[in-house]
Amino acid sequence: MTIPEQIRPFVEPRSFTAIGVSRRTGPGTYNLLEHLVRYGYKGRVYPVNPNTSEILGIRTYPDVAAVPEVTDLALISLPRMSVLQAVKDCIEKGIKAIIIITQGFADADDEEGKQMQDEIVALARSTGTRILGPNTFGVANASLGFCTAYLPIPMEENGVGTISMTGATFIGLNDIRLVGKGIDVGDACDVDIVDCLEYFEQDDATRAIALHIEGMPDAKRFLEVVRRIALQKPVVALKTGRSVRSAQAVQSHTGALAGRDELWDVALREAGVIRVDDIEELADTLRAFLTLSAPRGNGIGVMTPTGGFGIIAADACEKFDLELVEFTDSTMVGLRALSPEWLGVGNPVDYFPGVSIMGHKREEMELAAMRLIMADERVDAVLGVMGAFGSELGDDLATMAREMARDFPDKPLVYFLYGPHFETVRAKLEATGTCLGFSSPERAVRALTHLRRRAMFLARHEPRRQGG
Repeated sequence: MTIPEQIRPFVEPRSFTAIGVSRRTGPGTYNLLEHLVRYGYKGRVYPVNPNTSEILGIRTYPDVAAVPEVTDLALISLPRMSVLQAVKDCIEKGIKAIIIITQGFADADDEEGKQMQDEIVALARSTGTRILGPNTFGVANASLGFCTAYLPIPMEENGVGTISMTGATFIGLNDIRLVGKGIDVGDACDVDIVDCLEYFEQDDATRAIALHIEGMPDAKRFLEVVRRIALQKPVVALKTGRSVRSAQAVQSHTGALAGRDELWDVALREAGVIRVDDIEELADTLRAFLTLSAPRGNGIGVMTPTGGFGIIAADACEKFDLELVEFTDSTMVGLRALSPEWLGVGNPVDYFPGVSIMGHKREEMELAAMRLIMADERVDAVLGVMGAFGSELGDDLATMAREMARDFPDKPLVYFLYGPHFETVRAKLEATGTCLGFSSPERAVRALTHLRRRAMFLARHEPRRQGG
C-alpha cells in the first residue's frame, strides 16, 4: 500500500469509530458528534462510550469490539493512561488508521509520556497500523463535512491543503480559511509531514499546500519530497523556531527539534518552497497562488489617485525586488493625453489630476489609465491604489478587474485599498476571482514577488517538470 493510500482513510473516511465521546452536549461541551451533525458528515459514525446507549440520537457502543464494522478510522480522546489499551483494541479490531487526540506523550515533561508513546509506535508498526498524533486536532475535510477537532472549525472547499504541527491553523486566518483539507500531525509519532505531503501531491482538489513546521527529524527525506511536489503545485511554509527561545518552546510543544534556521532558509528556497515569516504573509501568499497568474518578469506599473501613496508603493516595489518600469513612448503619449500639461507623467501614474483638473469621470479615467499601463509591453504586473470611501467603488473595481483579466490574463492585478469601506470594496473586488485587495502596498507587492519567485523556480527546472 502506498503512502497516499495509507493517509487517505484519515482524510477521507467513509466510517469512523470515536472513542471517548462525551454524552454531554450543548454550548461549552466541545462535543465531536455535535460538530459532525452540524457539518453534515456523509460517512458512518460509531461512538464508543460504555456509560450511555445514545448521544444526540446516535447509537453508542460499549467498546470497540461491539462496533458492527471495521471502520476506516478510529479517534481516541481519552486520558493518556487509557490510550495504549484503546490502541490495542483498535488494532485487534483491524482498524488501520488511528488518531490520538490526547496530550501528554512526547510533548510531556516526564519520561512516562515518552515511554508510552514509544510503546504505541512499536505496537502500530508491528501491525501495519498508522497513527496520527498524539496531541493533535486530527484532520479536517470540507468536501466531506468531516473534522475531528473538539472546537467548531470553519471549513471551505477552497483548494488549500494544510499540514500543521498545531491545531490552531484549523481555525483559519483573518484573510483565508486553511481547510480545505487539513492535517495536524501533532507530536508526529508515526504519520509525519512528509507522509501528508505525499497525500496532497496526488489530491486533485488541493491546488496549494500550506505548511506549518516546527521541526523535522528527517530533513533529507522532507526536502526530496517537497522539491518534487513544488514542481507540481505551490508549497508555502511557515517555519517557526527561529530564535533560541522559540526553539526551546518547540521542544515543549511537540517534542520536535527545530534545527538551525539559516540552513532551513537556504534548503527551502532551493527546494522551491515559498518560506513566509508570519501568518499574515502565509495568508497573502496562499490567496495569491489561488487567484493570480504569475508575472512573466519583474516589471511593475503603479496607478494611484494620490502621489504620497504612490511613493509608498514605489518603496514597497524596491523592497521586494520588483522594478518600476519606464513606460514605452506610446504609453506615455496616451497618459499625457489624459493629464494636465503641467503634470509630470511617469510611473507611478497619478491619475487623479485627470479627474479634478481635466474633468474626466473618475471611473472612466481609472479604466483608461489602467488599460494603457496593462498594455505596456514592459509591464508584467500592476499595483493599483484606491481609497475605499464608498461601497460603490467595489462595483467599479470589480468591473475593471474582470476586463483586465479578460484582456491581459498573464498580467496579475492587485490593489492596495484603504478607507472606511475597505472590507466591502475588497469583498466585491475579490468576488471576481481575478484580483486581490490588500491593506498595505507592502503586502500586495510581497504577494506578487512570491508569485514571481515560484515562476523562476519552475523555469529553472522545466526539463524535470516535463520528465526530461
